[in-house]
Amino acid sequence: MFYFSDVWAGYNNFEILKGISFNIEKRDFTGIIGPNGSGKTTLLRTATKIIKPFKGEIFLEGKNIANMPLKESATVMAVVPQDTVFMFPFRVIDVVLMGRIPYINRFGFESRKDLKIALEALEFVDALHLKDRFIDELSGGERQRVIIAKALTQKPRILFLDEPTTHLDINHQAQIFGLLKKMNRVSGLTIVAILHDLNLASDYCDKLILMDNGVIKRKGSPTEVLDYKIIEEVYKTVVIVKENPLTLRPHVFLVKK
Repeated sequence: MFYFSDVWAGYNNFEILKGISFNIEKRDFTGIIGPNGSGKTTLLRTATKIIKPFKGEIFLEGKNIANMPLKESATVMAVVPQDTVFMFPFRVIDVVLMGRIPYINRFGFESRKDLKIALEALEFVDALHLKDRFIDELSGGERQRVIIAKALTQKPRILFLDEPTTHLDINHQAQIFGLLKKMNRVSGLTIVAILHDLNLASDYCDKLILMDNGVIKRKGSPTEVLDYKIIEEVYKTVVIVKENPLTLRPHVFLVKK
């Protein structure tokens, strides 16, 4: 569904990504992990057309994204950024309706269909009761649900997320990742998420891509990627990796020095 082919990218002729190649299959839930400065955010920005690669090609459903108009790509992929800033205190329903922009007619008015889709997205993320609230009145967890609902109104087939639970407590982290897993399994949505928390990545993602210094160090299942030797090499710290008895996925424990 989504394919990076020998992609080199960065900023001002400075290379961050160095020959990246990987494939995301339909219905995958993939986590992009790695230490700070490893190239995760640059990969996401390249994947979503925010920056152009210096070299290489990126294909989405068989089409080179370089040749796809933004309006077309916005009907296939959606992005949930780490932080979303609103200049005005919009109502929640108006924020969610912004996801329908790629479909709105040239007169710029939402249809009953657009409103129906927005309300369904809010209901799916268990935030319909917030529709008349203002976005700046919401808690972090509520706000993140609304931003995900906005992405869902685009009717994407692949969703990219940049650290979706960075500022949330563990309860809200579990809620958001439970929601993402539901979207993946029930709706068949393909999900690619940048994550710092290795244990969240292990518990919820079916595939992981471990990056280090602009290259892919290892990719595969959580069990294949979260090997203590490779984690110690990449993160420069001593760890223990044990199986979580509930999820049967590997969990990483930091060893105190």
